[in-house]
Amino acid sequence: MPATITISVAEIRQVFQQRRFASASRFGELAHKANYLAAIVESRWEQLVAPTQELLAVFARDLIEPPQGIKQRFLDFLGRFHLAVVLFGMAIQGQIDSFVAYHNAFDRLASAILNAVERENKAYQQALSEALEEAFSEWETTEAMTAEEACERIRLISEQALTEL
Repeated sequence: MPATITISVAEIRQVFQQRRFASASRFGELAHKANYLAAIVESRWEQLVAPTQELLAVFARDLIEPPQGIKQRFLDFLGRFHLAVVLFGMAIQGQIDSFVAYHNAFDRLASAILNAVERENKAYQQALSEALEEAFSEWETTEAMTAEEACERIRLISEQALTEL
């Protein structure tokens, strides 16, 4: 039986609730935790216990879904405003590097979780494969694209495959 890995729910919540703190040292600490979680997700996702996988997936999905309703949008705005004030204070003190490190680690973690969830979902993989085959079957008849246009087209194909599930 493969070993399972358990991660504290409190640790996961700390990493994903970045708007609730203000100090540069806290950003540095959370950057370390986010990088640690990302490394675990990237290398041993299947060894994480199911409730931990689901919790991580819920947090990652919340990141990519826009806020719904006026109350959520207002709370999102307040959170962003608070973060802007904190970042302004950190910039004045020359401590912005810790936030940049946290932001990069946070992005790495969110991407690792979403990639692991996608790899695990066979129906999504099949739908995405079919959509890509369809898109590239017309390769010779399409005009040349810039890198940005190609990225946008791949993103649209991925979204289309996801909505078909």
